[in-house]
Amino acid sequence: MLKTKTIAIANQKVGVGKTTTAINLASALGTLDQKVLLVDADPQANASSGLGVETISSKSLLKLFDEHGKTSEQIIQTHSPNLDLIPSSIKLADLEINNKSENVYKLKNALDEIKSNYDYLIIDCSPSLGYISINSFVAADSILIPVQCEYLAMEGLNKLLKTIKEIKANFNKTLDIEGLLITMYDKRLKHNQHIIGELKQYFKDLVFNTIIKRNVSLSEAPSFGTNIFDYKIESEGSDDYLNLSRELLTNRNAMKKTTQILGKNIHQIMDDNNESVTLETPKRKNHLKHFEPFDIKKKNYNKLKGLTKEEVIKSLGLVYNDIHSDTWMYRVSDRATVFRKNFLYLSFVNNQVQNIELRRFRRG
Repeated sequence: MLKTKTIAIANQKVGVGKTTTAINLASALGTLDQKVLLVDADPQANASSGLGVETISSKSLLKLFDEHGKTSEQIIQTHSPNLDLIPSSIKLADLEINNKSENVYKLKNALDEIKSNYDYLIIDCSPSLGYISINSFVAADSILIPVQCEYLAMEGLNKLLKTIKEIKANFNKTLDIEGLLITMYDKRLKHNQHIIGELKQYFKDLVFNTIIKRNVSLSEAPSFGTNIFDYKIESEGSDDYLNLSRELLTNRNAMKKTTQILGKNIHQIMDDNNESVTLETPKRKNHLKHFEPFDIKKKNYNKLKGLTKEEVIKSLGLVYNDIHSDTWMYRVSDRATVFRKNFLYLSFVNNQVQNIELRRFRRG
Protein backbone atom coordinates (compact mmCIF):
# COMPACT_ATOMS: atom_id res chain seq x y z
CA MET A 1 0.00 0.00 0.00
CA LEU A 2 1.34 3.42 -1.01
CA LYS A 3 1.85 5.94 1.76
CA THR A 4 -0.11 9.17 1.90
CA LYS A 5 0.99 11.75 -0.66
CA THR A 6 0.84 15.47 0.06
CA ILE A 7 0.60 17.76 -2.98
CA ALA A 8 0.80 21.54 -2.71
CA ILE A 9 -0.84 23.46 -5.57
CA ALA A 10 1.02 26.71 -6.06
CA ASN A 11 1.65 29.60 -8.42
CA GLN A 12 1.95 33.20 -7.26
CA LYS A 13 0.54 34.42 -10.57
CA VAL A 14 -3.13 35.18 -9.97
CA GLY A 15 -5.86 33.78 -12.21
CA VAL A 16 -4.18 30.59 -13.38
CA GLY A 17 -6.80 28.19 -11.99
CA LYS A 18 -4.97 27.27 -8.79
CA THR A 19 -7.99 27.08 -6.47
CA THR A 20 -10.20 25.64 -9.22
CA THR A 21 -7.63 22.86 -9.59
CA ALA A 22 -7.38 22.31 -5.83
CA ILE A 23 -11.16 21.94 -5.43
CA ASN A 24 -11.80 19.80 -8.48
CA LEU A 25 -8.70 17.61 -8.33
CA ALA A 26 -9.42 16.81 -4.68
CA SER A 27 -13.08 16.10 -5.53
CA ALA A 28 -12.12 13.94 -8.53
CA LEU A 29 -9.73 11.85 -6.45
CA GLY A 30 -12.51 11.35 -3.91
CA THR A 31 -14.85 10.27 -6.69
CA LEU A 32 -12.23 7.66 -7.65
CA ASP A 33 -12.41 6.18 -4.11
CA GLN A 34 -9.35 7.96 -2.75
CA LYS A 35 -9.64 9.40 0.75
CA VAL A 36 -8.67 13.07 0.42
CA LEU A 37 -8.10 16.03 2.76
CA LEU A 38 -8.10 19.47 1.14
CA VAL A 39 -6.17 22.07 3.16
CA ASP A 40 -7.12 25.67 2.35
CA ALA A 41 -3.91 27.61 3.02
CA ASP A 42 -4.96 30.77 1.17
CA PRO A 43 -6.21 33.65 3.37
CA GLN A 44 -8.78 34.45 0.66
CA ALA A 45 -10.46 31.13 1.60
CA ASN A 46 -11.78 30.56 -1.92
CA ALA A 47 -11.36 26.79 -1.70
CA SER A 48 -13.47 26.78 1.46
CA SER A 49 -16.26 28.94 0.05
CA GLY A 50 -16.03 27.05 -3.24
CA LEU A 51 -17.10 23.93 -1.35
CA GLY A 52 -19.89 25.73 0.48
CA VAL A 53 -18.07 26.12 3.81
CA GLU A 54 -18.52 29.40 5.68
CA THR A 55 -15.19 31.09 6.32
CA ILE A 56 -16.40 32.17 9.77
CA SER A 57 -16.43 28.53 10.81
CA SER A 58 -15.01 27.79 14.26
CA LYS A 59 -12.73 25.28 12.55
CA SER A 60 -9.76 26.79 10.76
CA LEU A 61 -6.24 26.17 9.49
CA LEU A 62 -5.20 29.11 11.66
CA LYS A 63 -5.58 26.92 14.75
CA LEU A 64 -2.96 24.50 13.45
CA PHE A 65 -0.41 27.25 14.04
CA ASP A 66 -1.62 27.53 17.64
CA GLU A 67 0.29 25.35 20.08
CA HIS A 68 -3.02 24.16 21.53
CA GLY A 69 -4.85 23.48 18.25
CA LYS A 70 -5.55 19.81 17.44
CA THR A 71 -5.57 18.91 13.76
CA SER A 72 -8.43 16.42 13.98
CA GLU A 73 -10.69 19.09 15.50
CA GLN A 74 -10.28 21.41 12.48
CA ILE A 75 -11.50 18.92 9.85
CA ILE A 76 -14.90 19.35 8.18
CA GLN A 77 -16.62 16.68 6.12
CA THR A 78 -17.77 18.07 2.76
CA HIS A 79 -20.72 17.07 0.59
CA SER A 80 -18.27 15.56 -1.94
CA PRO A 81 -17.52 11.81 -1.59
CA ASN A 82 -14.39 10.93 0.40
CA LEU A 83 -13.38 14.60 0.69
CA ASP A 84 -12.67 16.40 3.97
CA LEU A 85 -11.58 20.00 4.38
CA ILE A 86 -9.56 22.16 6.75
CA PRO A 87 -11.00 25.65 6.07
CA SER A 88 -8.98 28.83 5.80
CA SER A 89 -9.35 32.12 7.68
CA ILE A 90 -8.79 35.72 6.66
CA LYS A 91 -6.68 36.02 9.82
CA LEU A 92 -4.02 33.92 8.10
CA ALA A 93 -2.94 37.17 6.42
CA ASP A 94 -2.02 38.58 9.84
CA LEU A 95 -0.11 35.42 10.68
CA GLU A 96 1.73 35.74 7.36
CA ILE A 97 3.27 39.03 8.45
CA ASN A 98 3.08 39.26 12.22
CA ASN A 99 4.02 35.74 13.23
CA LYS A 100 6.58 35.61 16.00
CA SER A 101 7.60 32.06 15.20
CA GLU A 102 10.07 31.14 12.48
CA ASN A 103 9.10 27.49 12.73
CA VAL A 104 8.48 26.38 9.13
CA TYR A 105 7.60 22.84 10.27
CA LYS A 106 4.39 23.77 12.09
CA LEU A 107 2.02 22.76 9.30
CA LYS A 108 3.96 19.57 8.55
CA ASN A 109 3.90 18.50 12.19
CA ALA A 110 0.19 19.27 12.46
CA LEU A 111 -0.71 17.33 9.31
CA ASP A 112 1.47 14.39 10.34
CA GLU A 113 -1.03 13.77 13.15
CA ILE A 114 -3.81 12.79 10.72
CA LYS A 115 -1.88 11.99 7.53
CA SER A 116 -2.31 8.23 7.79
CA ASN A 117 -6.11 8.61 7.56
CA TYR A 118 -5.90 9.76 3.93
CA ASP A 119 -4.55 8.72 0.55
CA TYR A 120 -3.96 12.32 -0.52
CA LEU A 121 -3.52 15.68 1.15
CA ILE A 122 -4.06 18.57 -1.28
CA ILE A 123 -2.89 22.03 -0.13
CA ASP A 124 -4.26 25.12 -1.87
CA CYS A 125 -1.44 27.64 -1.36
CA SER A 126 -1.56 31.40 -1.15
CA PRO A 127 -0.45 33.37 -4.24
CA SER A 128 2.24 35.05 -2.12
CA LEU A 129 5.42 33.20 -1.22
CA GLY A 130 5.31 33.98 2.49
CA TYR A 131 5.29 32.15 5.81
CA ILE A 132 2.17 30.05 5.13
CA SER A 133 3.32 28.99 1.66
CA ILE A 134 6.75 28.05 3.00
CA ASN A 135 5.08 25.90 5.66
CA SER A 136 2.98 24.31 2.91
CA PHE A 137 6.05 23.48 0.79
CA VAL A 138 7.82 21.99 3.79
CA ALA A 139 4.77 19.80 4.49
CA ALA A 140 4.44 18.66 0.87
CA ASP A 141 5.90 15.75 -1.03
CA SER A 142 5.50 17.58 -4.33
CA ILE A 143 4.32 20.81 -5.96
CA LEU A 144 1.72 20.91 -8.73
CA ILE A 145 1.99 24.15 -10.73
CA PRO A 146 -1.01 25.34 -12.79
CA VAL A 147 0.16 27.37 -15.80
CA GLN A 148 -2.32 29.45 -17.78
CA CYS A 149 -2.17 28.94 -21.54
CA GLU A 150 -0.98 32.42 -22.50
CA TYR A 151 2.21 34.22 -23.52
CA LEU A 152 2.88 35.36 -19.96
CA ALA A 153 2.62 31.80 -18.66
CA MET A 154 6.24 31.80 -17.48
CA GLU A 155 5.79 34.98 -15.44
CA GLY A 156 6.64 34.23 -11.83
CA LEU A 157 7.56 30.61 -12.55
CA ASN A 158 11.28 31.30 -12.18
CA LYS A 159 10.70 32.85 -8.74
CA LEU A 160 8.63 29.85 -7.68
CA LEU A 161 11.36 27.44 -8.81
CA LYS A 162 13.93 29.42 -6.82
CA THR A 163 11.73 29.20 -3.73
CA ILE A 164 11.36 25.43 -4.21
CA LYS A 165 15.14 25.22 -4.49
CA GLU A 166 15.57 27.05 -1.18
CA ILE A 167 13.00 24.85 0.56
CA LYS A 168 14.66 21.71 -0.81
CA ALA A 169 18.11 22.80 0.27
CA ASN A 170 17.17 23.89 3.77
CA PHE A 171 13.96 22.23 4.97
CA ASN A 172 12.57 19.45 2.77
CA LYS A 173 15.16 17.50 0.82
CA THR A 174 12.57 15.14 -0.70
CA LEU A 175 10.39 17.89 -2.19
CA ASP A 176 9.72 17.27 -5.89
CA ILE A 177 7.70 18.85 -8.69
CA GLU A 178 4.54 16.86 -9.38
CA GLY A 179 4.09 18.54 -12.72
CA LEU A 180 2.97 21.59 -14.67
CA LEU A 181 -0.74 21.67 -15.47
CA ILE A 182 -1.79 23.70 -18.50
CA THR A 183 -5.05 25.50 -17.76
CA MET A 184 -7.55 27.74 -19.60
CA TYR A 185 -6.78 26.26 -23.03
CA ASP A 186 -8.91 27.61 -25.87
CA LYS A 187 -8.65 25.70 -29.14
CA ARG A 188 -10.03 28.74 -31.01
CA LEU A 189 -6.84 30.68 -30.23
CA LYS A 190 -3.98 29.64 -32.51
CA HIS A 191 -1.27 30.82 -30.15
CA ASN A 192 -2.49 28.42 -27.43
CA GLN A 193 -1.10 25.39 -29.28
CA HIS A 194 2.18 27.20 -29.78
CA ILE A 195 2.43 27.89 -26.03
CA ILE A 196 1.73 24.23 -25.24
CA GLY A 197 4.51 23.23 -27.62
CA GLU A 198 6.95 25.62 -26.01
CA LEU A 199 6.13 24.40 -22.48
CA LYS A 200 6.50 20.75 -23.48
CA GLN A 201 9.73 21.41 -25.33
CA TYR A 202 11.30 23.01 -22.28
CA PHE A 203 9.73 21.06 -19.41
CA LYS A 204 9.21 17.77 -21.28
CA ASP A 205 7.48 15.12 -19.15
CA LEU A 206 6.99 17.54 -16.27
CA VAL A 207 3.94 18.75 -18.21
CA PHE A 208 0.77 16.74 -17.58
CA ASN A 209 -0.83 15.17 -20.65
CA THR A 210 -4.19 16.39 -19.39
CA ILE A 211 -5.03 19.95 -20.39
CA ILE A 212 -7.74 21.94 -18.60
CA LYS A 213 -9.81 23.72 -21.24
CA ARG A 214 -11.70 26.96 -20.77
CA ASN A 215 -15.14 26.04 -19.50
CA VAL A 216 -17.91 28.31 -18.22
CA SER A 217 -19.14 25.68 -15.78
CA LEU A 218 -15.77 25.62 -14.01
CA SER A 219 -16.06 29.31 -13.19
CA GLU A 220 -19.74 29.05 -12.23
CA ALA A 221 -19.51 26.08 -9.84
CA PRO A 222 -17.77 27.90 -6.91
CA SER A 223 -20.54 30.51 -6.78
CA PHE A 224 -22.91 27.66 -5.96
CA GLY A 225 -20.53 26.34 -3.27
CA THR A 226 -19.77 23.10 -5.06
CA ASN A 227 -17.35 21.30 -7.35
CA ILE A 228 -17.74 20.75 -11.08
CA PHE A 229 -19.01 17.17 -10.62
CA ASP A 230 -21.99 18.19 -8.50
CA TYR A 231 -22.64 21.31 -10.57
CA LYS A 232 -22.45 19.87 -14.09
CA ILE A 233 -21.12 16.33 -14.36
CA GLU A 234 -21.55 16.25 -18.15
CA SER A 235 -19.31 19.30 -18.73
CA GLU A 236 -15.85 19.32 -20.32
CA GLY A 237 -14.47 20.64 -17.04
CA SER A 238 -15.68 17.52 -15.29
CA ASP A 239 -14.01 15.29 -17.88
CA ASP A 240 -10.74 17.23 -17.69
CA TYR A 241 -10.35 16.97 -13.92
CA LEU A 242 -11.32 13.29 -13.88
CA ASN A 243 -8.64 12.71 -16.52
CA LEU A 244 -6.12 14.66 -14.45
CA SER A 245 -6.85 12.60 -11.36
CA ARG A 246 -6.51 9.37 -13.33
CA GLU A 247 -3.20 10.55 -14.78
CA LEU A 248 -1.94 11.48 -11.33
CA LEU A 249 -2.92 8.05 -9.97
CA THR A 250 -1.32 6.28 -12.93
CA ASN A 251 1.92 8.23 -12.58
CA ARG A 252 2.04 7.50 -8.87
CA ASN A 253 1.41 3.79 -9.27
CA ALA A 254 4.08 3.61 -11.95
CA MET A 255 6.44 5.65 -9.74
CA LYS A 256 7.02 7.93 -12.72
CA LYS A 257 9.97 10.25 -12.31
CA THR A 258 9.42 13.57 -14.06
CA THR A 259 12.84 15.07 -13.49
CA GLN A 260 14.29 15.72 -16.93
CA ILE A 261 14.32 19.18 -18.50
CA LEU A 262 16.36 19.64 -21.69
CA GLY A 263 18.49 16.68 -20.67
CA LYS A 264 19.14 18.12 -17.22
CA ASN A 265 17.95 16.96 -13.84
CA ILE A 266 15.53 19.39 -12.16
CA HIS A 267 18.08 19.87 -9.38
CA GLN A 268 20.68 20.93 -11.96
CA ILE A 269 18.26 23.43 -13.48
CA MET A 270 17.72 24.94 -10.05
CA ASP A 271 21.43 24.93 -9.27
CA ASP A 272 22.05 26.96 -12.42
CA ASN A 273 20.12 29.79 -10.82
CA ASN A 274 22.20 31.26 -8.01
CA GLU A 275 19.80 34.03 -7.04
CA SER A 276 18.60 33.47 -3.49
CA VAL A 277 15.13 33.97 -2.02
CA THR A 278 14.50 35.64 1.32
CA LEU A 279 12.39 33.29 3.42
CA GLU A 280 12.07 35.45 6.50
CA THR A 281 9.64 38.34 6.93
CA PRO A 282 11.43 41.65 7.53
CA LYS A 283 11.40 42.77 11.15
CA ARG A 284 8.58 45.21 11.91
CA LYS A 285 9.47 48.83 12.61
CA ASN A 286 7.11 51.31 14.19
CA HIS A 287 6.52 54.30 11.92
CA LEU A 288 2.95 55.03 13.02
CA LYS A 289 3.88 57.39 15.83
CA HIS A 290 4.90 60.00 13.23
CA PHE A 291 1.54 59.89 11.43
CA GLU A 292 -2.14 60.26 12.06
CA PRO A 293 -3.40 56.69 11.56
CA PHE A 294 -4.58 55.80 8.07
CA ASP A 295 -8.37 55.57 7.81
CA ILE A 296 -9.85 54.19 4.61
CA LYS A 297 -13.14 55.98 5.33
CA LYS A 298 -11.31 59.31 5.37
CA LYS A 299 -9.54 58.37 2.13
CA ASN A 300 -6.32 59.84 3.53
CA TYR A 301 -4.16 57.57 1.38
CA ASN A 302 -1.15 59.85 1.87
CA LYS A 303 -0.97 58.53 5.43
CA LEU A 304 0.19 55.20 4.01
CA LYS A 305 3.49 56.76 3.00
CA GLY A 306 6.35 55.53 5.15
CA LEU A 307 4.48 52.46 6.44
CA THR A 308 6.04 49.04 6.26
CA LYS A 309 4.44 46.13 4.42
CA GLU A 310 3.30 44.72 7.75
CA GLU A 311 1.52 47.96 8.63
CA VAL A 312 -0.12 48.20 5.19
CA ILE A 313 -1.44 44.66 5.52
CA LYS A 314 -2.95 45.48 8.91
CA SER A 315 -4.86 48.33 7.22
CA LEU A 316 -5.70 46.93 3.78
CA GLY A 317 -4.90 43.21 3.90
CA LEU A 318 -2.57 41.37 1.54
CA VAL A 319 -5.28 40.43 -0.99
CA TYR A 320 -3.48 38.96 -4.04
CA ASN A 321 -0.28 40.94 -3.75
CA ASP A 322 3.03 39.12 -3.62
CA ILE A 323 4.70 39.83 -0.30
CA HIS A 324 8.09 39.92 -2.04
CA SER A 325 7.00 42.45 -4.67
CA ASP A 326 7.71 46.17 -4.29
CA THR A 327 4.55 47.24 -6.13
CA TRP A 328 1.13 46.47 -4.63
CA MET A 329 -2.30 47.23 -6.04
CA TYR A 330 -5.68 47.49 -4.29
CA ARG A 331 -9.16 47.91 -5.73
CA VAL A 332 -10.89 51.02 -4.36
CA SER A 333 -14.63 50.46 -4.57
CA ASP A 334 -15.85 54.05 -4.01
CA ARG A 335 -17.68 55.35 -7.10
CA ALA A 336 -16.40 52.43 -9.17
CA THR A 337 -18.73 50.80 -11.67
CA VAL A 338 -18.46 48.10 -14.30
CA PHE A 339 -17.19 50.78 -16.67
CA ARG A 340 -15.06 52.75 -14.22
CA LYS A 341 -12.71 51.18 -11.69
CA ASN A 342 -10.42 52.82 -9.15
CA PHE A 343 -7.10 51.30 -8.11
CA LEU A 344 -4.59 52.27 -5.46
CA TYR A 345 -0.92 51.63 -6.30
CA LEU A 346 1.73 51.49 -3.57
CA SER A 347 5.47 51.40 -4.34
CA PHE A 348 7.86 50.16 -1.66
CA VAL A 349 11.52 51.07 -1.20
CA ASN A 350 13.40 49.24 1.58
CA ASN A 351 10.10 47.83 2.91
CA GLN A 352 8.48 51.28 3.23
CA VAL A 353 5.79 52.91 1.10
CA GLN A 354 7.61 55.45 -1.04
CA ASN A 355 5.05 56.41 -3.71
CA ILE A 356 1.23 56.40 -3.70
CA GLU A 357 -0.91 56.72 -6.82
CA LEU A 358 -4.67 56.51 -7.30
CA ARG A 359 -5.72 55.59 -10.83
CA ARG A 360 -9.08 55.34 -12.54
CA PHE A 361 -9.58 53.08 -15.53
CA ARG A 362 -12.43 53.29 -17.96
CA ARG A 363 -13.69 50.39 -20.03
CA GLY A 364 -15.13 50.72 -23.49
